[in-house]
Amino acid sequence: MLTTTVKASSISNLTDARYFAAWHVDWLGFDLTPDGLTVLPLPEVKEIKDWIEGPKIVGELAVLDIEQSQQIIDFLSLKYIQVGMHTPVEYLNSLTVDSIIKEVIVEPSTTFEALKAHLSTYFDYVDYFLINFDKNNLEWTALENGEILTIVQLQEICQQYEIFLSINFTPTNIKKILKTIQPLGISVKGGMEEKVGLKSYDELDEVFELLEEDE
Repeated sequence: MLTTTVKASSISNLTDARYFAAWHVDWLGFDLTPDGLTVLPLPEVKEIKDWIEGPKIVGELAVLDIEQSQQIIDFLSLKYIQVGMHTPVEYLNSLTVDSIIKEVIVEPSTTFEALKAHLSTYFDYVDYFLINFDKNNLEWTALENGEILTIVQLQEICQQYEIFLSINFTPTNIKKILKTIQPLGISVKGGMEEKVGLKSYDELDEVFELLEEDE
C-alpha cells in the first residue's frame, strides 16, 4: 500500500488502469473531454471501469454542456468527476455526483493572491483541488527558488484545502515534496502506450517504491 493518496490522471488504456490498480492508487481519472489528447470512446471507458476493482473512478470533464455532462455521468455511473480550470460555478451546482475535484492550472505569472481568490471562489462547491504545475512544465526547483509562488505559500494552501498536487515527481524529489508541502495527495499521469499492452513505468515504479518504504 502507498503511504499517500494518489490520483492517476488521463488514463487512456487498460494497461495504465491495471498498472495503477496493482499499485492500489486511490483514484483513476479518465479524460472525457471530446477533444482531449487521451480521450477514449465511452464504451471503452465503461469496459475498463467495470474490469477494475479498488480505485475510485473519476470522469475528467472540461467545460461541457450540462446535459451532455450528466449523460456521460449517467452512462458511466460516475460518482466522482474532475472539472477544468474555467468551469462555471453554476455548472457545478447542476451535476449529480458525490464528489468534485477542481483542477487549478498554475501559470508562470500566477500570483499567490490570484490563486487564493480562485480557491476561495470554488471552495463551497467542490471537495478537492488539483493544483497542476505540470501543464505548464513548471518544476519543483522553480518553487524551491521562489520563481513561481513559494514553498511557504503552497504549504499554507495545503493546510487550508484538500489538495492534490501535480508536478514533476521523481525518485529524487518525491519524499522532499511530500514532507515539505504535505498535500492531501499527489496526481500522476497515465498516457499513450508504445504499442498495445506495452509501456515503460520505470520511473513511476521507483516513485511508488519510495512511497511504500516511507512508513
